[in-house]
Amino acid sequence: MGRPEKPLPDPVSPLGALARELRKGRKERGISFDTLAEQAQPYSAATLQRAAAGHNLPKREVVRAFAHACKMDLDKADRLWAEAYRARHPGRDANGQVPSPRLVRDVQDLSAALEGLWQASGAPSYRLVAQRARAAGLKLSRTSANRMATRRQVPGSRASLEAFLVGCGLPPRARDVWLEAWVRAQLHTDTEHQGDVRETKQIKAVIADGKKGDLLQGTAVRLLRKAGFDPLERYRSFEAPWTVECLRCAGTFRVRLSDVVVFQRATCVDCSTVNERVDQAWSDLLDNASGDLNREEVRALSVSSVRQVRLQRNRLDVPVFVPDGETESVLRSEAWHPAFQTVLRSYIRRSFELDVLIVSDTANAQEIKKRARARQRARSRRLVSTSLKEAYPPLHTGEEANSLNRQPAHTNSGV
Repeated sequence: MGRPEKPLPDPVSPLGALARELRKGRKERGISFDTLAEQAQPYSAATLQRAAAGHNLPKREVVRAFAHACKMDLDKADRLWAEAYRARHPGRDANGQVPSPRLVRDVQDLSAALEGLWQASGAPSYRLVAQRARAAGLKLSRTSANRMATRRQVPGSRASLEAFLVGCGLPPRARDVWLEAWVRAQLHTDTEHQGDVRETKQIKAVIADGKKGDLLQGTAVRLLRKAGFDPLERYRSFEAPWTVECLRCAGTFRVRLSDVVVFQRATCVDCSTVNERVDQAWSDLLDNASGDLNREEVRALSVSSVRQVRLQRNRLDVPVFVPDGETESVLRSEAWHPAFQTVLRSYIRRSFELDVLIVSDTANAQEIKKRARARQRARSRRLVSTSLKEAYPPLHTGEEANSLNRQPAHTNSGV
């Protein structure tokens, strides 16, 4: 069986419950991870070990292969994975309360149904979805598969929809109902568009301050900046595409002022999906497909986890929580940063400065000692007139302490 596994970082969380069930199944089979990998191909022992570590959410197909090889209850494993997925991605449903394709009415329903189909098919990797489509002679990029599976894009054509259905493993006899759903969503969109045009013209007539019934450059820029964007070219018209820059992350994309003012549906894709993309890059880093990481670095990274990421202008802050001092000493070295930068470039394509913040309980202990010494000096010199608890409030504990009371160590790298 090898050396004992480390304690779960959060055994009461949904992710901890999933990892605990996987560990229990392997223990009952009495097999090592190497033996398990032989029965759960094509997944390696390292991938299966990370699935049971409780630090990061594994892919559903990994959990199913793990459970099948250990002769576990597949329905229970699916349910635990779905609960962990919902906890990891609030607002999304991994299994279902998504509309049936027969009940799809608009593009929102279609997007939710396609995400539900992708989850029900085992949440296959976007690379695998694209490969299946290409093998059937259909065109589908990995990026398009990602966007369709995460409600950020609807298929623009029947061929695009069919490629996604094939990528999810849907048999031919089950695709007709999806094509009918796509037609209904398109008809609803056309009807809504006619109403949007009328509403746009009415709003434009109210706020127009130009001679020809349009907005002046200054007025258009003020409305755009109020929504959080900065123009990169001159304003042309209310409905014309406008190249803008996000004031928060400096991402560049195109919007219509009508979408910003009337419908308030212009959002920055970089800001809204940066955490998911960094998680995907972290998962690729742990796979170590390039072989750039040594064994010690892979071990340290596999027991660590990425916390809430922040993208501000051209700076990307990635907090990495480490569970012990040994792991911290390994990850404080910047030797693994080039490999991390390489996988990040696959998901974040514009230039940015990477700032890795090592967060550990060791840093919190040092802060506690530092503040204890400060309280002792204040007491000996009689520098405080109030009670010491009021003058020096105690530190927060747990996760709150990690985020509020520590000054994490910074290691900067440019990308």
